[in-house]
Amino acid sequence: MHPDHHVRVLLDPHDAWQVLLADLARAKVSILIELYMLVDDVAGRIFVAALGHAVARGVDVRLTIDGVGSLDVAGSLLDELTQSGVKWRIYHPVTAKTPWKHWLRRNHRKLIVVDEQIAHIGGRNIGEKYYALAPGLPVWLDLSARVEGPCAAQMASVLRSHWRKVARIKDLPPPLAGPALVTHAFNLGGPRRAFANRRMLQAVRSAKQSIHVVQAYFLPNWALQRALVSAARRGVDVQVVVPNLASSDVPIVALGSEHGVGRLLKRGVRVFALGTGVLHAKFMVIDGHWWTIGSANMDPLSRLRNLEANVVGMGAAEAQEVEALFARIVAAADELSWHKWRQRPLMRRVAGAILWRLRGLA
Repeated sequence: MHPDHHVRVLLDPHDAWQVLLADLARAKVSILIELYMLVDDVAGRIFVAALGHAVARGVDVRLTIDGVGSLDVAGSLLDELTQSGVKWRIYHPVTAKTPWKHWLRRNHRKLIVVDEQIAHIGGRNIGEKYYALAPGLPVWLDLSARVEGPCAAQMASVLRSHWRKVARIKDLPPPLAGPALVTHAFNLGGPRRAFANRRMLQAVRSAKQSIHVVQAYFLPNWALQRALVSAARRGVDVQVVVPNLASSDVPIVALGSEHGVGRLLKRGVRVFALGTGVLHAKFMVIDGHWWTIGSANMDPLSRLRNLEANVVGMGAAEAQEVEALFARIVAAADELSWHKWRQRPLMRRVAGAILWRLRGLA
């Protein structure tokens, strides 16, 4: 990797939790946070307490949580944030006065930037479903990365801009000068500002050897479908892992996704369905050296409406770690076939087709 950056891929949920808490405890100047979900459980309260300790040390702590993702956050937890001095706000709170256009535009990011030097970014919200408080505890299958270097400062710049005007985000800061191999790709709400999804599409189109995708919510648009099929036809090893109905926290999305993968299966894309645990990860590795980890899904909400945060990198070492997790997931999943896909029960096929077509309403 470029010497100005250090990336640590956090596969183990307990290790990820310990690393995050350690970075929060070492914060000296600022902690900037955007979360889709802050769960009121043991992990959530430990996290809030860590933020309070940081404020007591003189750290500027700013927290944005989403109005839908954190809809059930207890008032006592918000009171604790206020009393500890944490500056917090809710992105597009859901009330009778909320404009209709804001109901589906959510802040889906999972991003924490410490001292504008270290960023924790990925698919993990704050809660016991995402982080293991002790080794071996069962949690959702997810992934995050710790990025140290200039890219963290760029992410902080976006978060500070968002804090100043939460309903409208300014454009991304200019790209890093020089041969930086780690950067961020944020979705800022709207198809022309879906930089995370555009980066993924560009990478798929340029792939030469392999495309390995894990997506919790896989409802790709036509451009991405065509790119995946085109890659398979030119000999690229294209493998996509999605959850089945048992391992999805949103079964109707899994049912729609099940219908959508039929076109890929028919044209040479290998598709795997994970049936154990809950699959919440969103990552991709291209040609064994390009990788992305973050909150952006391959679905209309991420691409057209949500605020998302991904980190993009080029480097064999980090890519190998992500590939190792991909291999573990594939080993635990069932590979689908075109023949098996066509043998699904009639009502399941009809429901899947309807849900697949409804994805365009997002």
